[in-house]
Amino acid sequence: MHTILVFGFRKNSAQIRKSFSSPSAKILYVNTLSEFKATALSRIFDLWIIDCKPHKDGAEGLLLEMIRSRQKPFIFLVGANGPDWQTAAEENPKVVLIGEQVPIASWAQAFYEIDTDNSSENKLRYIAGYLEAKPGIETMVTNSPLMLQLLELVKDIAPTESALLIYGETGTGKELLATILHNESRRKNGPFMAVNCGALPDTLLESELFGYEKGAFTGANISRIGKLEHATGGTLFLDEIEAMSEAMQVRLLRVLQEKSLQRLGSNVEIKTDFRLMAATNADPGALLASDFFRNDLYYRIAVFPIHIPPLRQRKEDIPLLASHFVNRKKRDGRDYVQGLDSHAMKKLLRAPWSGNIRELQNIIERAVMLADKKMISADLIDIAELSARDGPDTKDSAFSPGTTLKEYKTNKAAAAERLYLEELLHHTRGRINEAARLAGLTPRALFSKMKAYGLKKEYYKLPC
Repeated sequence: MHTILVFGFRKNSAQIRKSFSSPSAKILYVNTLSEFKATALSRIFDLWIIDCKPHKDGAEGLLLEMIRSRQKPFIFLVGANGPDWQTAAEENPKVVLIGEQVPIASWAQAFYEIDTDNSSENKLRYIAGYLEAKPGIETMVTNSPLMLQLLELVKDIAPTESALLIYGETGTGKELLATILHNESRRKNGPFMAVNCGALPDTLLESELFGYEKGAFTGANISRIGKLEHATGGTLFLDEIEAMSEAMQVRLLRVLQEKSLQRLGSNVEIKTDFRLMAATNADPGALLASDFFRNDLYYRIAVFPIHIPPLRQRKEDIPLLASHFVNRKKRDGRDYVQGLDSHAMKKLLRAPWSGNIRELQNIIERAVMLADKKMISADLIDIAELSARDGPDTKDSAFSPGTTLKEYKTNKAAAAERLYLEELLHHTRGRINEAARLAGLTPRALFSKMKAYGLKKEYYKLPC
């Protein structure tokens, strides 16, 4: 999905929509300079199309100023005449000058070509291990439909001031996403302050967030600014917010309501100005229903709940991420390592990844350091959960205290069915018709079972 902002061209809106194929593009139209300025800064666009016919009241100067200061998106200046427009195009590589006589269909073709080239370049830079000092939305390189939906959400909410609650399993990259959202916001030039609420006891968390005056407690020999105050003009990221005590929740809620705080040992009110992003491993519904987390605070921090899907639900990204981690780690004296062989990749695709991306990164780093040849083999991929399931001396038990006989039989049957489907799809290299014939099922019934277990035919098409 691409999002395009069109300034002018009211009479050509139908032709523009048709040329940019509306199902794959969201197109917004504005006709005044004030509308353009407000809308252009309201979200992340992939393309601006600007009618550069002569404007009144100094509008041309304001447009030029906005164009020169943008690192993104791509900008098409249609019918631009004069040295100032030419200079703007020379200064900003994202700017393209288009003559008035160029047909609108050619605009779309030109955009999709340069956007494809840019996406390919970003993907190659990512896989090669290139990391920006301030990662932005272009670092969210993915092949997963779930992550592409998340990418669209990031475009919508990054420029806003609303509080965000990022939730997902451990190791999915919640702090990285918060950093990207900050770097794509209007506060990107301000500080990004991160605090892990689960890593500090209440007394230390209080002084870390609120700061303290000299003499506020034993050992307070100097005054210290807290993270809430230090985040002024920027973003405050509170990780594992579910670990915050009720007393601390009350203090934080007051800061969010009053937009001011008091340092420990002081009665002076200090104004605050930060955007809050919080993260949790807990399900938002469970957090809201719990007795230990205040509902009023939840509704303050969860204006936009954002879910990061676990790695097992986005296995399309495993080859991309694995290559990225190989290239990052091989610089530590393993330059000869080029990647993973097909058996190693198949092993990665079979894993349940309870530790998500962090677990994948650790396993790849270990494999790179142990590799003594160009391609990493499957024996260097040490995944504990696979070893436990596949090991010759390990029983695949479905029993746990409290499990009834009926539940035990159901769990064992489901595990056996999943294992059968995995081995069947490996055998047929993901060919559904052949797999369905061997299983005595219709292709539709096989698809239904695969969907229930999160299996996709693409996982099994790698060559042996």
